[in-house]
Amino acid sequence: MRLKTLGDDHYCQDCKTEVTVVCVEYDHNSPERYDGTSEYQCGDCGRREGRWTGKQLAEGEVEKRYGGQP
Repeated sequence: MRLKTLGDDHYCQDCKTEVTVVCVEYDHNSPERYDGTSEYQCGDCGRREGRWTGKQLAEGEVEKRYGGQP
């Protein structure tokens, strides 16, 4: 996740808590499947960000493989 830094701690932009990042790997059946992390999620509030774009993902939205680049 792209985290804001306040002192030596890293905080989620949404819930302002210290972040425990969850790495999300898409299912083998997903058209955007990548062998590794495709998005990051805040363990507290669920904010999701794409691995390549850093864009906040809406509910149901997935990060395009390689950020949509060929």
